[in-house]
Amino acid sequence: MQRKNSVNLMNIFKNYKLMMTTCLVVFSGISVTAKSKIVAIDSIEALVQVAAEDGQQVRMKSGVYALSDYLNEERIAKLLAELPPQTETQRRPPRWFLRFSGNNNTFDFTGVTIEIDTELYSQLPYGYMRCIFIDGDGNTLKGLTIKNTGPEDKGSNGNILSVFGNNTLLEDVKLYVRGSTYGYGDLFGKGGPVLTHLQKQSGIMVAGQNNTLRRCKVFSRAFGHCFYIQTQGHDTRDILLEDCYAEGAMRSTNSILAETGGLAEELNYRSVYLNRDGRYMISPGYTKSLSEDGFRTYGGVGKVTLRNCTAKNTRAGFEIGGTNDSENRTLLQGCQAIGTERAFLLGSNVLVRDCRGDIQYGPLLYLRENTVGSDVELELIPGMPNSLVHTIASIAGKNHRIRLYNNASQVSTPALPIMLGFGMPAHGEMSSPIVPMETEGVELINQLVNQTVIVSDEAKNVKVVSSAPVLQDSESKKMSGRGKW
Repeated sequence: MQRKNSVNLMNIFKNYKLMMTTCLVVFSGISVTAKSKIVAIDSIEALVQVAAEDGQQVRMKSGVYALSDYLNEERIAKLLAELPPQTETQRRPPRWFLRFSGNNNTFDFTGVTIEIDTELYSQLPYGYMRCIFIDGDGNTLKGLTIKNTGPEDKGSNGNILSVFGNNTLLEDVKLYVRGSTYGYGDLFGKGGPVLTHLQKQSGIMVAGQNNTLRRCKVFSRAFGHCFYIQTQGHDTRDILLEDCYAEGAMRSTNSILAETGGLAEELNYRSVYLNRDGRYMISPGYTKSLSEDGFRTYGGVGKVTLRNCTAKNTRAGFEIGGTNDSENRTLLQGCQAIGTERAFLLGSNVLVRDCRGDIQYGPLLYLRENTVGSDVELELIPGMPNSLVHTIASIAGKNHRIRLYNNASQVSTPALPIMLGFGMPAHGEMSSPIVPMETEGVELINQLVNQTVIVSDEAKNVKVVSSAPVLQDSESKKMSGRGKW
């Protein structure tokens, strides 16, 4: 009898241990597996709770979750009470709908779509909108899809997803962005001056240290950047974007000029940009991206690497704002720009290798004035322009090395010039004139056989090795009847 009771007690103890190891504690839509600390959630309410905690493996149930269903009047009031106040020193504090403030969490969002209705923006009336805000450290988000719903003419003047924390990993995150004053690109302005309120709406913004984005995609049907990297008051460095994709949409200026009953007609078809006729008017014959840049970095950031990334139908495929005194070069490797207004717009201390772009709607390269120390090798994807394009590249600045080449030289390319000692047109707008700009110590290797090099009088101590003729600007003007490029 005593032995039987001992056996029963042992079995009870074993069963109790097993139960404690595998039992599920359920509250507010959260299921926690104690042994592995795997947290299963099936609601936005539960996500808000776990996103503020540390050291979890979170799995959200597949499905579509609308923020408008969660953010009722009571929750909006609670959120407004938690958000940073607007002050004299911080005029645009961050505003968010979802915040990931916890640390060292992994979130598996495979099969999950979060919908953000653009009507919600007016619920948070000031500050910089960062709809989903990641400011905790060591977090991983995988497989999340985010879509805008609601009115297409409402933007937030912010972005959909912001990374401020360190050691963040985003994998297979997709954004479908819409909203803003859309349909005209930057013709009516951007930072200022502007002819109308733009209500910009961008995709993913990255600050902080050691942050990585892999296989992330932004499909933008709004006026704003797809991916951009800024300091925003942070020490921003060691950022990697790998196998990421940015896509916008294009529209011809002929289509805009033919529009009746829309904003273009209301603004008398004006533009903030001076065109080649000396007028602030939209010029026919060009094609505009309706978004901003595919990949953009701003000055002040540290080491950034963009590897195997693609931009399609954006304003600049890659606009890299490297600073003159940067200790680390921004690296672009294996990247390509397809059907953009300008494929690569580069600043100082940029290293470009195995990258390529076309000239369907604009130049392959603008290397900006007042820049130093970039080393650029770019392949021109062969093909003819689909609208007005004036140059393959304009190159200014100091102590750059540029190599332009084509791996399919038997395919026709237009006889457009490479312009050395010329700045990019004002604001990068192709309908504005390209003017000579101070340039010194630049080495240009032109392996494009159809592309004559035009060298301005502002270019000093330059070295040109070219497969096509090299002409001084004054000589080319005599040959062309002093026409404008």
